Amino acid sequence: MAASTPPRPGQQGRGLRLTLERTPVTPGHFMTLTVAGELDTGSIPALCELMSQVLGEGSRHLIVDLSEVTRCDNASFFTLLGIREAAHHAGGSLTLADPSRCVRLALAHSVLRDLLPFHDLRAQEPPDT
Repeated sequence: MAASTPPRPGQQGRGLRLTLERTPVTPGHFMTLTVAGELDTGSIPALCELMSQVLGEGSRHLIVDLSEVTRCDNASFFTLLGIREAAHHAGGSLTLADPSRCVRLALAHSVLRDLLPFHDLRAQEPPDT
């Protein structure tokens, strides 16, 4: 299932601002969410809605792949921290994975940099033989 936010005024025809894609890893417990596009105050409601839906459906362990994020602001980090806390309170976890260059740069300047660890999931994949 994919959800997206509408383009900002003046960006009609340029594609979507944010695309969210769900990939079940193990039915009922683990879910990977891929975020692509702009992750900012304008697109956070779509992310929160999808996270609430996924947690409500019973997935407790979420991986958020941020490798395709093209823009990220500080409000996004506060939102991700809040979502991580909600997942923990539901008996689950939130793993932030594969941050794009802009996410890494924004996080380096954020007061939350030590509270939001990122994991490089690609480094854990075995090389193609």
